[in-house]
Parts: sequence; structure tokens; C-alpha cells
Amino acid sequence: MFDTGKRYKAVVCKTPKTGFILIATKVISMFASISAPFSSRTLLFSLLLGLGASFASAAGVEAVGGQAGAPVSPWKGSAEFGLSSATGNTSARSMNGQLKLSYQLDEWKHTFRASTVQSRENGKSTVNRSAAEMNSRYSINDRTYAFGNGRVMRDTFSGYDYQASLAGGLGYTFWKAEEGELSVEAGPGYRRSKMKNLPAEDNAIGLLKEDFSYRFSATTQFEQSLSVLSGKENTEAELQAGLRVNMTDTLAMKLSHTVQYNSDVLPGKKNTDTFTAVNLVYDFAK
Repeated sequence: MFDTGKRYKAVVCKTPKTGFILIATKVISMFASISAPFSSRTLLFSLLLGLGASFASAAGVEAVGGQAGAPVSPWKGSAEFGLSSATGNTSARSMNGQLKLSYQLDEWKHTFRASTVQSRENGKSTVNRSAAEMNSRYSINDRTYAFGNGRVMRDTFSGYDYQASLAGGLGYTFWKAEEGELSVEAGPGYRRSKMKNLPAEDNAIGLLKEDFSYRFSATTQFEQSLSVLSGKENTEAELQAGLRVNMTDTLAMKLSHTVQYNSDVLPGKKNTDTFTAVNLVYDFAK
């Protein structure tokens, strides 16, 4: 038998890493099979499966680490969901959701995000988008860090069957305080994308990413992120901005706006898509 402190260390060393490996396995498997057609339901199922296993691991850490005097869990996560419905002359339903999970220990921080937007009108699908992103960073000092980023996105109405990328480089935190922080990262990468009815294309890209957060008060926070992947064939960009208001320690309301851009699209398709949502957010593994 060993004491509580030793048991906690054993779980932290094995259980969280096992959970994160399950996440990585799911994302890697999607990249490995990206050339084959897949549905957003299959993508979402894979994401939820990996996150479910990881959350179970995180819950194990919480159960042991929640004892008096035990270290704080390295896991943090949140889930948000929004739904709207209309009936009568027009029958329309839409839903969106997002899951975030992060693991931080010493110089390492791993972040995983999965999101989906679905909409149907009069029985026909009008929006069908799912995406997943994993980012790992290693702190070199208080301001500078190295990172690796993997991203896959499927939007059946954008003209692309899928867009997937891998990139790595250096990041720098320009501002960090109790109220928030601002960081920017950049580096080279590789992208594989496929337009509908056209062969897949592979090309080198450059990634530029920016993250900003600012806490106005103990209950109100602004979050904003920008991601740009530019290559010879296409430049894709995504801007997300949201205002979050905490209602309790674990529940919050969030108003968000997302703008997505592709410079190269099929004839008849627009370069820019926007999404606005009001979601209920639940924080877990805090």
C-alpha cells in the first residue's frame, strides 16, 4: 500500500497522459484516412469518443486529487451548446456545439478543440460543418514557446470535401496579466485539401495564429482568436470572438461570432461564411 500523495502522483503520470494519447490517436486516425470520403457524423463520433475516454481519465484524476492538500488537477475543459427551432410556415432547426480540453503540466500544455454547426430547413440540410484542432506547446521561457498544430475541417457547403493541415513553429506571449493575455505564433506547415469532384491537392503553407483574452470582471470575459493558413493554392482564415458571462462557478452564457474565409472557392460559392451563436457553457475538470 502507498499513501494518498503517492497514489495521486501515479494517476497524474499515467491517467492524463493515457487520456491525451487517446485524443491524439483519434485525430491522427482522421488524418490517416482523410483521403477517403467521410460524413460529419463519423467525424463527430470519433471526436466524442476520444473526448469521452479522456474525460473519464480526467475524472479519475479529480476523484483522487480532490482530497485535502492534494495538487490541483492539470486538466481543464468546457462544453458549450446552442439550439434553435422554428415551426409553422417554415420548419427550421439549427444546433452548434463545441468541446475544449486542455492538459498542462510543467513546460507542456496540450489543447484539443472540436466543434460542429448543423442546420436544416424544411427537411433539407443547409449547414453541415465539423472541425477538430489539436495544439501542443512547450515553454522555452516565460514568454517564448515552441508549438505543433494539427487541424481538420469538413464543410459540405463550402465547396471543399475537407481541409487538413499540420504545422509547427515558435510562439511569443506579448502581454500577460491577471486580466488576460495576448500571444502570437507562426511557422511552416503542410496542407492537404480536396474540392468537390476534383483531386486532392498537397502544398506547403505558412501558419499565423493569434489568441487574446481579457477579463472585464470576475464574471465577464472577452475571448478572440485568429488563424490564417496561406499556401499557393488557397488562403484560409478563421476569426472567432466571444463574450462570456459566468452565472455560477461552472455555468456561463456566451455570445460568439465566427468568420471563415477561403480565397479559392468553386464558381457560385462565396468566399466568406459567418456564424453567430448564443450558447450555454459548462466548465468541468476545473
